[in-house]
Amino acid sequence: MTADQATGLPEYPVNDPALLKLSPAELRDLQSERLRAMVHHVHRNAPFWRRRLDAAGIGPAGINGVRDVARLPTCTKADLLADQERDPPFGGYTCTPPAQWLKVFTTSGTAGKPLRRVFSRRDWRLILDWVARQPPLTGPGEIVVLTTPVDAMMGATVLTDAVQRRGGLVFQAGTRPDPQKVEAIAELRPAVVAGSPSYLLHLADVAEGAGIDLSRCGVRTVFAWGEPGCAVEATSRRLLERFGAGNLVDALGMTELMPLGGNCPYSADLHLSDDFVFVECLRPDRDEPVPPGHLGELTYTNMVGDTQPLLRYRSGDLGVLSDGSACACGSVGTRIVGSIQGRADDMIWYRGANIFPSAVEAVVRGMHDLGDEYRLVRSRDADTLTVQVESRARLDGPARAALGDAAAEALRGAIRERVPVQVLDPGSLPRADGLRKARRVVDRG
Repeated sequence: MTADQATGLPEYPVNDPALLKLSPAELRDLQSERLRAMVHHVHRNAPFWRRRLDAAGIGPAGINGVRDVARLPTCTKADLLADQERDPPFGGYTCTPPAQWLKVFTTSGTAGKPLRRVFSRRDWRLILDWVARQPPLTGPGEIVVLTTPVDAMMGATVLTDAVQRRGGLVFQAGTRPDPQKVEAIAELRPAVVAGSPSYLLHLADVAEGAGIDLSRCGVRTVFAWGEPGCAVEATSRRLLERFGAGNLVDALGMTELMPLGGNCPYSADLHLSDDFVFVECLRPDRDEPVPPGHLGELTYTNMVGDTQPLLRYRSGDLGVLSDGSACACGSVGTRIVGSIQGRADDMIWYRGANIFPSAVEAVVRGMHDLGDEYRLVRSRDADTLTVQVESRARLDGPARAALGDAAAEALRGAIRERVPVQVLDPGSLPRADGLRKARRVVDRG
């Protein structure tokens, strides 16, 4: 490997087939080598990281490999936002000069102020090379209908560039009204439809109202990201049925980091790219690892990016890491078992029960008489929780009450606690807009 003279980081090979055949010990050595280089890089080039490492009494020479990763300080989105306020516009954790930058994005801002993110030409090339080693979504001349906006969105831009690189076409429909998106799917007959699970189900409702059967429009693959819904069997089943697709891709990535991995045809587990990222599972309330097989906050260290690399970034996502056993596909690489379970700030403690929106989603989307939308309304002051759902058709009082009772009973079987269910008319709850992730938990005092 030759070092990039401008950054000091090596030019890592991404498409070397040998990378996918490394033994666990060889992979550990590779990760250690890259972590050492990364710590030297950020300490030399990023005031933000130099301050944090020096405050923790850690110099680059003190990190010999991934066995030392726990010595490094963690960081959060709040830390990065504060740094960008102090050192605008991109923060003191930016390691390369503007002349090297190629792309600028922001996070979605669903849960607060967006974070600004830049990628160098080197970083973007690494990302596209990484995508190229995944199974292709399309062949030359095939069409992807992208239902989310591309402007300032990393995931949508990566998808666009990667498909075009392989000769495919991307119809960027993100800013068009919902009826026009549905018409585009019906008329273009794309191989792939891409967007968040909630928004794609909303578009299926729009199509149904317009008399369009999306299951007959030639869609081969539903490509989804941004929510844990794809790992919910009832949600994935609805997506495949309503779009008539035979394949569902659940993509994992974070604007703060980069694309990280995705599912495989054999399981709902999310496979991570161990040469790109090192992942830990920490207790949500402190910087300690959870025991193997236990739920914790997924914490990532960027092993390759040169521009805004993050060490031990607490993502806010909760999940369980694999224990080194092989997936059904044969891979022994790191996996998030059963996909992401939910967000730490969406986890609800109710009468001693730990409730995730994804558990509610599995029940709601598994009941034929309920629509796709739902939300959890909690009152912290009164310690109450209500699940709001929609019926598929308008119901009279007795039928509405009966459906609510059935849903409450199904929820009790899933979460071991009876929670009141309020059944609303179709169209009553807010819809995903294709840009922001669906908010499933609402606080009312």
